[in-house]
Formats: sequence, C-alpha cells, structure tokens
Amino acid sequence: MGWNDHIDDGNELANLPPEAFNPFDVDGPFDPNDHWLESADEVDQATAVKCWFYARYCDPAHETPYNTREGGYLFIHGGPYDPAVVLPDRFSGIVSDEIIQDIIDDLYSEVGDKWAPIRYAHFDDFDYDERFDLQLHARNEPLDKLKERLEHAQLVLTLQGDENARRLAINLVFGAAIAAFEAFLWETVDYSVENDDDTVRNIVTNIPALKDQPMKLGEIFEKHKNLKEQVKGYLQNLIWHKWDKVVPLLKFGLCIEPPSFKPFDEPILKRHDIVHRSGHDKSGKPISVTTSEITELCQKIEQFAIDINSRLAERRGGDF
Repeated sequence: MGWNDHIDDGNELANLPPEAFNPFDVDGPFDPNDHWLESADEVDQATAVKCWFYARYCDPAHETPYNTREGGYLFIHGGPYDPAVVLPDRFSGIVSDEIIQDIIDDLYSEVGDKWAPIRYAHFDDFDYDERFDLQLHARNEPLDKLKERLEHAQLVLTLQGDENARRLAINLVFGAAIAAFEAFLWETVDYSVENDDDTVRNIVTNIPALKDQPMKLGEIFEKHKNLKEQVKGYLQNLIWHKWDKVVPLLKFGLCIEPPSFKPFDEPILKRHDIVHRSGHDKSGKPISVTTSEITELCQKIEQFAIDINSRLAERRGGDF
C-alpha cells in the first residue's frame, strides 16, 4: 500500500498537527519542523514530505513554456528538478529511505523526473483589478449561479450534428463544469470577504501568502486602508483548482470544514488534458468523456456546493 492510500481527501496540509509547522519559517512555503518530523508516524511523515515537495515544484505544463520544435519544456525559471535528488537532499536521515522512495515513485508516475519550480508572488503582485470584481448581492447567489451554469452547459449535450463536433462539444462541457465549480469557490469566498470583516481578518492572519508578507512601517496605514482590495486581488490571482490553497481559505478564512475534494482530483487532471493538450493525455492518447460521466460530475459538484452553503449557513446563523 502506498502512502497516499492512507489519505482520503485534499486536506493533507490542514490535517497535520500544529507542531508540524516550523514557527521560525514564515517567509516561504511549507517546511516541516524537523524535530516533529523525526518522531511523527509514517502517514504524517509521508504527508509532510509530499506537501513540502508540492509547495515548491509542479508539473511543468502549468507554468513552463513548451518548445514545439525541440519537443520539450523550456525551464526558464530553473530546473528541471528531479524528486530523486531534491527529496533525499532535504529529508535523508530524518525520514526513512523507504518512505522517501515511495514518494519518489509516486511523483515519477505522476509527472516524471522533470519538475518545474513554483514561483511565489509578493503581496504587491496580487493586484486588485476592478474590471474583474464580482458583483454578488446575496449569500446564496454563488450556489444559484452554479446550478444555472451547470444546467446551461449540459444543454449543449442535446445538440445534434457532426460526430467530431459532438465529441468536441462533450469535452468542452466537461471543462465548463470544472470552470463553474471554480467560479463557485471564488464567488463564495469573495462574497464573504466583501460582507464580513472577520473573514478578511481571518484570511490575512492565517493564509501564509498574505500573513507572511514583509511590510515597511511607513506602509501600515496605506495597506490597512486597502486591505480588503488586497485580499480580493489575491483571490483574483488564485488558481481555484489547487486544493492546497483553497482548503485553508475555507477552513481558516470562512471557518468551515469543507467536504472532501478527492472526488475532483481525476476530473481536474482530465480537464487539464482537454484544455492544455487539445483533448489528449501526456502520451498523446485522445481523452474519452461520456455524457453519463458529465452528469455524474455535475451532480457531485452541485452536492459539494450545497454542503458548503449549508455549512456556511450553520456557522453564520442565516444570511449576512
């Protein structure tokens, strides 16, 4: 059994105990406390090691330009990085070689031995753009919009025509369902930021990308005056299918325990192939999507959104 067989949702980092986090490392991505890590159980060790890796490296398809002529990625931001090199360099002697090798094998099966570095933005890079601002008037509006978007997307499946066009339409509807899901998450958090000062405070004091930003003393009043816009700028720039970023917003920003994101891991990968590989997987094989698969996905998305809305209502005690 691989280490990831023990993890049943997208809350890996949030499930680690407080002592897992290094209190002296506040200026960068997650870096576990070595003293805790040495004595942690194997599941927590594996979780922490893989979270450390995911906080620093990603599939080059996400952030790295591809050279069609040469048939490879251009690692303009550094790399490629091999898990078999970076993981032993960081964790050898702290975590067993067996756990490290299991994670290397998992990462190889996921992407291979060439990973790209993740670039972290400064707070000033989270520019708020009023052109992309959301106009939401009620707490239930994100859920209502989601249901409408999913319904309209599925109407495309009823269209008739050329078989190639229908296959393309099915792929597009699958992608539209994921896009609607991401929009729901963004709108839900944005509405709370706009209408609840506690949410703004929770996000700024708990989300590492915001709370750990350096600030000059002379900037305090200007930053405070524009704090809500800066948070909304962070939300505008967030990739809403990166669960390690979304879960803390829901858990520590909105103060609700989200349902499991695990059912959406495979659909996210499939949507990536549809959008970024023209409907083919990384081996060049065409992606297959069925109408029943889309129906099931839409049902899971809608149920997830209903659960989120209900948990918010329970916590808030009604609308706000």
